[in-house]
Amino acid sequence: MTKPRRTILRAFLNYTVAVVGSAAGVAQLAGFSGGVGRWILTAVAVSCLLFLVVRFTLLYYVRRDEQLQAEADKANQRAAAIEVGHQRYVNAIDRIIDQEGLIYRESLVLTVTIGADDAGDKIEECRTTTPGPRVTQRAIRPIVSDDGDRFVRLEEIEFEANLTGSAGSITALPLTRNHQPRVWLVFDPGLTAPFDWVVTYRPAGLWAPLRRHGFDHLVWTDRLPADSNGGSVLSDLLVKFVFPYADGKPPPVVTELRSFGEFQQARPLDGKSGWLVEWRDREPAGRRYEWRLAQTPRIDGSGAATAMPAVPAQRRRFWSRLIRNR
Repeated sequence: MTKPRRTILRAFLNYTVAVVGSAAGVAQLAGFSGGVGRWILTAVAVSCLLFLVVRFTLLYYVRRDEQLQAEADKANQRAAAIEVGHQRYVNAIDRIIDQEGLIYRESLVLTVTIGADDAGDKIEECRTTTPGPRVTQRAIRPIVSDDGDRFVRLEEIEFEANLTGSAGSITALPLTRNHQPRVWLVFDPGLTAPFDWVVTYRPAGLWAPLRRHGFDHLVWTDRLPADSNGGSVLSDLLVKFVFPYADGKPPPVVTELRSFGEFQQARPLDGKSGWLVEWRDREPAGRRYEWRLAQTPRIDGSGAATAMPAVPAQRRRFWSRLIRNR
């Protein structure tokens, strides 16, 4: 007999002796009749039985809890081992991607849509890629809001990558580094001729500070691949900023803090569906770009609104960082 069971039986005997002794003494002193005595004896027996049932039930649940805890600990250990193994694969893929040489050239049209509300925020990347000699995979970092350590899932931002005008498909697989989303794109089949492809996603709420305060920042880095001899894979970079349109409000303002590239003045889109500001760098060279965006903020509860966009330099918000890997 195990020690816990012996302990329960010992407690049961002590409880029975105490209850029977107490009941017998009370019955003798009170002079109960035979019928009442039998009822008392029955109650004592039931009480002792309940005591035994309750104690063994508690023992069962304690043992079961210990067993489940042990199983949970083993499962956590297995999950931790799997996570470590998975991270090794992810790190290896990162190293392979980062160490590739200059195997293609590319032009990029990046359309940044600032919605009238959080749901309207959208990013579209239209790329024309010339392999040299073959492209089988890529990795990019989507532009998302900086929410600390929160992991952003591809389903959450409705991430899509598609070839246009070419047969084949693009498989998007999430990679994670420091809780910043990175996407591995695998082309099937590998491509050797120039091809066009489009990436779209919806980082809802990305431009909430711009709508609320009237100003915000976007940082974008044309990251150099390994063995590129200081060059860039980009032959042309065009960024289109699309703002919501409001009658009677001044046009938005976009500037590049280091004076890279060239701007066209803001112009209304057809049907006054929005404002378009275009910026272009015809000779990208692995630069880090910083765009300052300003528009008339929303009217607050008091009915007040800023007449003209204003961007205090001391209140910069680095709301997103996009590091381009080829």
